[in-house]
Amino acid sequence: MNKKEKIIKSNQRIAINRSLLAICFTIFALIISLNPSLLRGSFLVPLQLTLAIPLLLSSIFARSKLAYTKRPKMWEEYGFFTFLVGYSFLINVLGILLAGSIGLIFGLIFFSFNIIISLSYSIFEVIENKSKWPSRIRKDLLFILLLLLGGILPALRFY
Repeated sequence: MNKKEKIIKSNQRIAINRSLLAICFTIFALIISLNPSLLRGSFLVPLQLTLAIPLLLSSIFARSKLAYTKRPKMWEEYGFFTFLVGYSFLINVLGILLAGSIGLIFGLIFFSFNIIISLSYSIFEVIENKSKWPSRIRKDLLFILLLLLGGILPALRFY
């Protein structure tokens, strides 16, 4: 990948993270102003929502370095890890709130659909480039584990 492609890739990823960060701030502000009791009903909802913000911000900083750093692989992996955890936390918050306020079935559909979409993305990426198979397995397993532990089990009131 040449320098121009790295800059384009970096800018696209930053734009995605900025959008997710805006969503986090919006959800946080709406909950605080409209119904703060939603944050008191669960330990994981406010924790994951507040942690998603610095994680996504850190991902933005890491991805902004991709175009000019001497070690882009390190920054790309750190940026992806912080993105994945922050994104998972955001999905967990939305799923838990959906399960608690609309109904458990809708929360579980939301979580399931996110997992299915993630796996389908991985299938297409592997079809395009077979060498990405091990990386996609690691990334998808981490994503599914984060959703299971931080969203699905709490929505089921397992803990």
